This record gives sequence, structure tokens and C-alpha cells, in this order.
Amino acid sequence: MVALGFYALSDILLWHRIFEANGLWMFDADYQTGHVAILIGMLGLGGVLLLDSGFWALWFGGALYTMAFGGVEDVLYYCLDGQSLPAVLPWLDRSRLIFVRPIAGDVTSAELLASAAFWLALWLSVMVLAPWVAARTFAKLRGAGA
Repeated sequence: MVALGFYALSDILLWHRIFEANGLWMFDADYQTGHVAILIGMLGLGGVLLLDSGFWALWFGGALYTMAFGGVEDVLYYCLDGQSLPAVLPWLDRSRLIFVRPIAGDVTSAELLASAAFWLALWLSVMVLAPWVAARTFAKLRGAGA
């Protein structure tokens, strides 16, 4: 969540404070490319730092990527910026990781919150259950080898 918080903060500082404030809409594609590059750098750095912990490096990469593009980063963006979520978020219609959506029409704030809750619940449950499953599996393997 810390990495995702800084990713959202960079989005606020760069997009909202610089691009939106100065009407630099023509550079949107360049900004989005740079923003994704920041995420890839964070994924790479986190993966390298967690390399010795194996599974948790994969967990970090999967969680950061899906929460960044699955709605959690967007919710953090508005919360950290002190704004309420817009009723409709048409720029999220292309996101394939926002599963909760209408068949036709734009993503709404309720659907964004549902998607964010889904990804948070998924990755937090994996974080809680993975050590328990690993401990049980290793205990069974030790018992079978004795």
C-alpha cells in the first residue's frame, strides 16, 4: 500500500497540479506513458528487493499492478487529493481490471469502489492465508518424511 500511495501521490502532483492546472491536455499520451514507466520502475525495484523472499516478490508485483489498474489507485488519488469521487469516470472504461461495470455506459464511482474493494480483499486475503497454507503444507511434508 505504501508503494501504491506514492504512485497515487505522483499522479496527483504531476497530473492534477501541473497538467490539469496548466491545460496541458495535448501531452496526455506522453504523461500516461511516463506514469506507467514509474509503475514499472516501482514493480522492478520492489521485485528485486523482495527477490530473496520468493513468493512475496510475486505477491508484491501482482498486488501493485492489479491495484494500480483495478481502481485502488484511483480511489487513493481522490482521497489523498481531498476530493470526492466523480459520479462517472469515463476514462476508466478501457481498464480491463475493473470487473464491476455496466454492460453499456461509463464506470461509476460505486463500480470503482466495488472493484477497489475486490482487489484489496483478494490481495489482503492472499497475504493472510499464504503463510497459513505454507505452514500447513510444510508440516504435512515433514510428517510424511518422518
